[in-house]
Amino acid sequence: MKKFSTWLITIFAVILGFTSCEVNEEFDTCPEISVVVENDPGSAVYRFVAQLDELEDIRFTWTIDDEEIATGNIDNIIGEILDYRFEPGKHTVCVKVANDDCPIQVCKEIDVVRDETDPCPDMFFDSRTYERPSTYKFIADFEGIERVNYGWYVNGDLVEDSSPNERNYLIWNFEEPGVYEVCIKTETDECPEGTSYCKEIRVKETDLACPEISFEKGLKPDTESTYVFEAVIEGTDEVSEILWFVNGEEIEASTDQQGGARVVEQEFRPGVYEVCLKVITPDCQDGVTYCKEIRIEGDCPDLAFEAEQDGDNAAYYFYPRAFEGIDDITLGWFVNGDFVGNSPDFPHNNPFYYQFNGPGRYEVCLMIETPECPNGSSFCKVIEIEGDCPDLFFEYDQEGDTPGYNFRASFERMQDTSYEWTINGDVVDREIVDGNEDKDDYMYYQFEPGTYEICIIAETPNCPEGVKYCKTLVIE
Repeated sequence: MKKFSTWLITIFAVILGFTSCEVNEEFDTCPEISVVVENDPGSAVYRFVAQLDELEDIRFTWTIDDEEIATGNIDNIIGEILDYRFEPGKHTVCVKVANDDCPIQVCKEIDVVRDETDPCPDMFFDSRTYERPSTYKFIADFEGIERVNYGWYVNGDLVEDSSPNERNYLIWNFEEPGVYEVCIKTETDECPEGTSYCKEIRVKETDLACPEISFEKGLKPDTESTYVFEAVIEGTDEVSEILWFVNGEEIEASTDQQGGARVVEQEFRPGVYEVCLKVITPDCQDGVTYCKEIRIEGDCPDLAFEAEQDGDNAAYYFYPRAFEGIDDITLGWFVNGDFVGNSPDFPHNNPFYYQFNGPGRYEVCLMIETPECPNGSSFCKVIEIEGDCPDLFFEYDQEGDTPGYNFRASFERMQDTSYEWTINGDVVDREIVDGNEDKDDYMYYQFEPGTYEICIIAETPNCPEGVKYCKTLVIE
């Protein structure tokens, strides 16, 4: 397996200065911070590790292109480590240390170049705590995820398989404190040696008693898309803080005042959302988190397509029926359940073209998924491609009074067809098109007395089941 473990390491430190001389004197005593950049060349996935000694009770804040990155989507293990999958191009990544005596910032410039010739997926997943400090949710997110099967591993052991039609996340409870390696791995026909992406998860031992939390949801009366969420907190009467998040973004943070408001409202557009509640108490200062996936249904387009065969070839053009917004979303195509590609731009007038693997019965499906249609929509047709097997034939004659016989093939498309000669089921000669063997469509054979079945057998892309023609010869 190729692993996310061979790193390009660079270190760069920049220390911010201040106009006050007094502050500068304090600033001069601060230790330096360095950032280690880890990346496999050709990958868009990067890891940044901030290294800083001697300071305690500090908080790291990361920004990418001046946009602050939420510290791990609520309670993730970003801290001094930032894992991120970038779009190609130049980016500036900075880390700030929030400390009253030593405010420090370090920035790194990177130029992300994804190797498009690499047949292996550029794998990546996010991680966050889920419901309790020892339980994590790992969310796979990489280009091509809809086309590959992959597995989740904890310390090298396969714990769950995932396929394109299944959920893209793993929820895992670490029963003991310790350091764990969590990986996703895949192997494909184009990437037979496989590829993987791994993260180190550190589960701390704690004596803090965290409450059991959850929330209830309901549609606000007289509305179509505004939901009311109410926190349910059991096991404690003392709550320091209640935080609400939608897809990792905080929507409201209020201090609980012993019976104060624990309810939030949120209006949604159609789509899929992860709503999380985080509760902090005096005995659970790191907080505990509870999340639910919310799916808001919208209107799905009425899909359909027309199929047009490409002449006599085992290939078709597929024309999707137009609908509002067709040119702004991705149209995915599947054959017998396998993803085979996306439509090109302007798909209504620019059809999807597919070459089938010879004659047979194929189910072709058009599928889409949009924010307004989060569960997706599909339309399928069965395409039947008839076989086109050559009409095999051969003639033979005896060579004088000898036991030798001459066999000569004679049928249409003979020069473009590879085939085999068999005698009583054993292959005795081959006629290969464009091969290293001489193709003369002729066979000579000497027989012993007996009964023989002589056949020619052909199998072509348009005749995958094969065809044969035989004659019986009796030698006295």
